[in-house]
Amino acid sequence: MLNKGGLHVYSSGAVAPPIKKCAEEFTAKHGTDFEFTVGKAEKLISEITELKQGDILTCGAEFIFDEAQVKGLIFGETRRSVGYRRSAILVPKGNPKGIESIFDLANKGMRVGISIGGCLLGVWDEVSSKAGLTDKIRKNITDFADGCGAVAALINQKKVDAIFGWNAFQKLWPATIEVVDLPRELQVFRSTGIAVIQFSKQKKTATQFIEYTTSEKGKKIYKSYGWIHTSPEPSYVL
Repeated sequence: MLNKGGLHVYSSGAVAPPIKKCAEEFTAKHGTDFEFTVGKAEKLISEITELKQGDILTCGAEFIFDEAQVKGLIFGETRRSVGYRRSAILVPKGNPKGIESIFDLANKGMRVGISIGGCLLGVWDEVSSKAGLTDKIRKNITDFADGCGAVAALINQKKVDAIFGWNAFQKLWPATIEVVDLPRELQVFRSTGIAVIQFSKQKKTATQFIEYTTSEKGKKIYKSYGWIHTSPEPSYVL
């Protein structure tokens, strides 16, 4: 049970590590207690809707917050971005298939995994369409996963040769995953958002915590987990 003044954070799975680290630092400075509910974005929104509780929501794409705002679950004016993640091809450690570019994913016999939920929804289509390879890569999609953790698990379980994911995955699963970078013109960037939940009884403290996550100290934490804070313009250098 949270002490009075504590914060209940709802976080999607793949964005939880840096915000938990921010919470540790915030607790050390302010003594605030934290409780985390971690899971798929869709389930988080469903639980907040049903239970009408929580103080902070953080997920890996703005369209998730658009939905939450339309449903009256968050204060729109508190929405902030804690940084960006860029799309990449993720392969098993050691890159056993020798994948060097998106064109290799179109080769016969390649096994590709994609996410059909959460912040990676539609990313494979956006990237493949930019390369003009949609039909060829679609034929090689062998596994469909529901969210970031599930699609990363396809590599960890050696079910696929590559997945479409975020660069930050390598920081989360360094023992099993490697990044094959996409050229800038094929990359997709999505913002990881954070906002105060409408049912919060600690809005002032929740807002202070959001200010911390978006401060220079917070940005440093997110950067250590692979997030990007430089504006992803065409001139962005990897």
